[in-house]
Parts: sequence; structure tokens; C-alpha cells
Amino acid sequence: MSVAYGIDFGTTNSVLARATATGTEAIALDDQLPGEWQGTGFDKVLPSVIGFDRADQPLFGWLAKTGEGAKLEAVKRLFAIEDEVVIGSKKLRVEIAGAAFFRHIQQRAAASGLLERLDRAVVTIPANSRGKARYRTKLTAGLAGIEVSALINEPTAAAMAHARAIGQNQRILVFDWGGGTLDVTVLEAIDGIFIEQSSKGIQRLGGIDLDTRFMETLLPRIPGSGSWRPLEQGLFRVNLERAKIALSSSEVATVPLPGGGSIEVTRGQFVEAVRQLVERTREPVETCLRESPGRIDHLVMVGGSSKIPAVQGMIAEIVGAEPDPRIDPMTAIAEGAAIADAILQGIIADLQFFVGTEHALGTVVHNDAPPEGKFSVLIGRNTKYPARATDGYTPANDFQEAVSVQVIEGDPEKPIGHEDNVILKDWSVTLPEKRLKQDSAFHITYLYDVDGILHVTVRDERSGRILMAEELSFGAAQDRSQLPQLRREVDQLMNGTAPTPNGLVGGPPPSTLSAASVSAVKKAADKVIPFVPDEDRRRLEALIVALEGAGPQDEADCRSALERELRVHAYLL
Repeated sequence: MSVAYGIDFGTTNSVLARATATGTEAIALDDQLPGEWQGTGFDKVLPSVIGFDRADQPLFGWLAKTGEGAKLEAVKRLFAIEDEVVIGSKKLRVEIAGAAFFRHIQQRAAASGLLERLDRAVVTIPANSRGKARYRTKLTAGLAGIEVSALINEPTAAAMAHARAIGQNQRILVFDWGGGTLDVTVLEAIDGIFIEQSSKGIQRLGGIDLDTRFMETLLPRIPGSGSWRPLEQGLFRVNLERAKIALSSSEVATVPLPGGGSIEVTRGQFVEAVRQLVERTREPVETCLRESPGRIDHLVMVGGSSKIPAVQGMIAEIVGAEPDPRIDPMTAIAEGAAIADAILQGIIADLQFFVGTEHALGTVVHNDAPPEGKFSVLIGRNTKYPARATDGYTPANDFQEAVSVQVIEGDPEKPIGHEDNVILKDWSVTLPEKRLKQDSAFHITYLYDVDGILHVTVRDERSGRILMAEELSFGAAQDRSQLPQLRREVDQLMNGTAPTPNGLVGGPPPSTLSAASVSAVKKAADKVIPFVPDEDRRRLEALIVALEGAGPQDEADCRSALERELRVHAYLL
């Protein structure tokens, strides 16, 4: 039976789901759920926490979250702003930490008894996730051996989880407020196709911030809390988080204190403590409704923070609709991602989806612009992707030898230096020869693919020659040759080994193969074989030989075997 997978790689919690032609289900990944957390809706949730025990062995999920050792929470939140993280005495690249977590998901999926190998999935990202964070998400999954067939926005995935229940020709507002980010998206369901109409969010606002604010208001009232050690503060924070969850269904909750004793907290205290943070969620909702006016037929609220009664009441009042009670706010995003993967694989044929850009994408120009430059838009906000756009430019001066092509993402109405604008990449492109500027025109093309990765091409107008063709990439590895070293570090962290890579390249595929087989062989020869260890290279080359020698009746099976092996090296694809 064909199976598709979806992964909700959440800031505070992650979920794996699978989809077949007959339905979807979330997969329990962690059998260490503490007894006091039973009945809170977390039975199929894996806390996005990485830690180490006293023997320096990695811990994940509930063992890391509730244990006494060093731990790192919300690594995904760091993707856009940090390069390294510190966990106790260990310093790791954020890509390594993220990849270790994805590898743990893969290992737990195998341990759960799934017969199908988790080597391909649709992975969700916040709708307001910027290019750097998107690429790192794709890279970290690939380093774990999971090919990302597409990155889709979490609100779109949430709506798709109940696509058939929602029905046709409906307008849906998805309010996705989890542990780290807020996303609000208006979608239209038209003839089985989900199309994003508008999207707005806040990158760093979620349950983590609510917990921090609540804790800050309580600590001064607790005698002796000023002398708590970091470990005791961490324990209190976990207990307070559980109390916060309980206050969504109860007016009073008890919070155990480090060293013994407890305090009672009320829903009213919590609401008052976080009132200003909750009020900040109003603006993205109103922006989306303003940009995509019309009646909302369905209100979908997902993410743990969306379960807070005060939040549900405020959003329902603004939207003019009550939250859809059929949707599980904890697992819906992963289930929708699995449906998206099933659509891409052809397992589900009666649904489709399109997603759009949360931010404008363009380049920086300086002619007749302020000193810092001006935002020249190529792909506008809320553009559906895959999207392609081309615009023409000229050098600033005569006889220039090179031009700087800066990829900027953000809001073109704001100054280049505004915090909402981020320079994602700055390439120096060599011009073919020294010319007058009016004779040196060139075109820049942006292709924003369904995988959420931006491809940039610069072409000389006079000769038609391609001056640059690059994929927007970030992280510790600035070129493909550095990626195998990251993979070895992940293997070592997870108690594995990796031999030294070799640079042999496979030959061209024969013309008798189908287009799909030619593509698979070319991908192996160009993107993988030059960078992998000898053992992996020999295995790939043997699979290529088998494919090249296969008859028409065996070609599809041989191609599938090669594609499965390529997914092991998805970090290179």
C-alpha cells in the first residue's frame, strides 16, 4: 500500500503523520510521556527538545524535556538568527542539532513498527518563515536522510487536514499559534484546490513567550524563588507549562514547587499576565481580513496556544465564526502535510494545493535611490508558487567588471535597513567585458519552487550568456562539498560512523531510458556521487548499472531502488 508522510517540525512540539488513499493518522513517537501529562492531548506529540545525559549520549523528546541534564528547546526558532547552539558543554551548529532531531524522528518511526521507510516527507514551516529558516529546515531533514518533497506553510496544512469536511467553494481563516510563532492565513477551497489568499504572522511569539511572561509575574510572589538554581527554575517552568494547559479547561491549577510544596494559579491570573501578548495576535488577523475581504466560512485554530479560551473568544469575535471543533489542534498540521505528500505522489487525486509567499522577494538597486538602496521587487507578497519572475537591470557605472546581486526578502514599503527586511544572499557576478552601462544590461530571474527554495539566474542581455545560476543556500556549508562533513557530524552525534568521501562521477545515462530514469541517473551523477564515501558511491553506481541494463518491464523497479538510495543523501539534493 502506498504511504505518504508529513512532519510538523514545531518550535516546541513535533508530530509525524502518514496518509494513504483511505485516511490519515498521527504516529506516536515517544513512549516516555510522564503520567502527569496523560490526558492533555500530548500522547502523539514529541517535544522538540534535545539534551544530553551524564554519559554525553543525546536525549530527545520527553526524556530531554523533563530530565535534569543540559537541554535545548525550540531549535527551529534559532534557524533564522543563530549559527551555533550550546547544550551544556557541547557547542553544535544549528543544522547538526536540527538534523539530529529529524534523525530521532526517523528512528522512532522505525521503532513504532511502521513497515514503510521514512525517507521522504512533506515538512511544514511557518507561513512567515524566511529564506534562511526554510533552507535550514530542508537541509536538516536531508542530513537525517529524509528527502523533503515540499515545504508547505503550516496554516495550509492545517486546512488540508480536514479538506473533505470543509467542502468546496469555502473561505477558511487558519489561526496557527504554537510554541514559537503565530501564522494567520486566509485560504479559498475551490474545486478541491486550496489557494492562499493572504498571510501574515509574527515570527517570535508563542507559547514559550506566554510561559515566560506568566513565570515572570509569579516568581516575585514565591518566597525563596530568587535562590533557585537553573535546574530548579527549569523544573518549575515545565510544571507551570502543564498548569497553563490545564487552565484551558479548568479555572484553577496546582503548580508543584522545587523542593516540595505547591502554589495555586487561576485562569484569571494567567489571562491578565499574558493580556498584552494575546492582544498582539489581533493585528495579523485584521490584516488578512483586510487584504482578502469577504465572509469566512470556517475558522480553523491549531497549535497549543490557540486552545486558550481567551484567545478563542477574541479571534472568533474578530472573524465572525466559531472555531471548527472537528480539528485536533495538536496533530492537524502533520496530517495535512501527509495529505500534501500523498497529493504529490498521486495517492490522493481529488485534492490539490497552492501556497504563496508571505514576504516580497527582490534585489537591491542604487540608481536614484537612498544611500542604502531601494527594494526592487521581483516576486510580490502573496504570490502563488512555484513562481517565476524576471526583470532587467544595468550596472551603476560605465565599464564595471562586476555587479553585486543582493537577494532581499521583506516589505518593499519599508527602508532597506528595517528589521522586517533581510538580505538573504549577496553574490558578486562578474560581467563578460567592460562596456558602457547602457550596453551592459542584464536580466535577473527568480524561480521560487514548491520546495520553498529560491533559484536565481543572471543573464547577459547582449550575448544571452548565463552569468550566474545559483540556489539560495545558507548554514554552515556554503557549497556542496562541505555538506558531507555535516552529515558525518550528525552520524557521530547519533553514534554512527561515516568514511571519507571520494570524488568519482558517474557517466551519462543512455538515451533509451525514460525521462524519469534519465533524471534520476543525472541527479545521482551530478549531485551525489562526487561527494559521498566510496561505499555509498559503489552502491549508487551499481544501482545505475542495473537501471541502465533493465528492460522495459523492470525499469520502474530499478529506478525506484535508485531513488530510495538517493533519499539517504537528501542533504545533497
